[in-house]
Amino acid sequence: MLMAISYTGELLGNIDFIEASWDRKWGGPGEFMAWLPLAEYMRLDALGMKYVENIGRPETGVIQKTEYSRETDGAFVTVSGHFVEAFLNFGAYRKTQVISAAAPAAVKNAVMSYMDNCVAAVPVDGTAYKPLKSVAVDPASVFPTAADSSIDPDMQMGEAIYSVLSGSGHGLAASISEYPALDGTGGVGLNLVFRKGEQKTEGDSGVFFGKAYNNVDDMKYTLDESAECCLYEVLQEVGAEYYNSFSAAYFPIKFMETQDGETKHYIGCTYFYKGNQPSKIGECYPKRVLKTSLSSDECDLKVATAANQQKIRNLMQKKAQLDMLDHYKVEAISANVIQERFFYMQDYDLGDVCAVLIDDLEQLYHARIEEVNETHKDNRIDVELVLGTPSRQKWRK
Repeated sequence: MLMAISYTGELLGNIDFIEASWDRKWGGPGEFMAWLPLAEYMRLDALGMKYVENIGRPETGVIQKTEYSRETDGAFVTVSGHFVEAFLNFGAYRKTQVISAAAPAAVKNAVMSYMDNCVAAVPVDGTAYKPLKSVAVDPASVFPTAADSSIDPDMQMGEAIYSVLSGSGHGLAASISEYPALDGTGGVGLNLVFRKGEQKTEGDSGVFFGKAYNNVDDMKYTLDESAECCLYEVLQEVGAEYYNSFSAAYFPIKFMETQDGETKHYIGCTYFYKGNQPSKIGECYPKRVLKTSLSSDECDLKVATAANQQKIRNLMQKKAQLDMLDHYKVEAISANVIQERFFYMQDYDLGDVCAVLIDDLEQLYHARIEEVNETHKDNRIDVELVLGTPSRQKWRK
């Protein structure tokens, strides 16, 4: 059941839709679509409809696109948009931000400090403008045990936060805590809940998908290794007067080269992650050479103390890890699931790690539910799961 909400937060009641999709995502803002008869859209639009809720789901969709069409059987309007987590991309920070923390409380403080910088008021000709009215973190939030990320100034706040959480098993959900007033004053405030997906692969709490459990209608497995790269040489230019101060113990690559008549001095380190090596090619390791441009906000390239050299090397290797995300293997499982034995949002949900049995390939995987695509039509809900980065387990006969 879809419910309409006005831009001031007023509940407007049920939406009489023809078909709707509700696509939930773990690693970014999900999205939705609702196809309405023209008369229903006009009724709700007159009441100020701006948001859509799906009863029983934690997300709120914000209408960002409206499309009108006239067909042989009538006139229709399609409204669509992302969930309100997308509002986080309203914020940005002009400086490079390094988030390096080794405890959940420290990660929380670093993330909150970064968000404060992103949504700080910007004065223009004597008037202050804020990207969002407020952003608060719910006390029930659970943060990763560690974070080590360098956020570039050209990253929007939401994109950056999801990148910090990437690979940690954590995600977030946003709800609107403040709405604008009817006269246009005020603004949108967000409340964020950070949480960790559950491990549901063993024992009584385990969730299994496969033919043997009669709970999948269609299943697809994809492995694309065409862009994989696991070995990096990471280079950073430094001033000629500081070049000799850097130690080969931290930077085994050091060289000079002439470009356009000017001599450039480079220090470099290496990075290797076997998990991104193409399979069954033996001792071959695809390599990339990456030049970084560390800023003065991240580190001081004029200081060659051991601690600072280690910091510089760590930042360079972090850049390699971020670049690897664009050159990573694509491995995913998608399945149209039947509500049999294990039930959606009761036994499993977005972010949980479940077990998937692909009988035809004789493979068993543990994989996180990265996306849930719901289709609502004719008083029924079809659910498709997209499970990412599967981990192969021992096959069970």
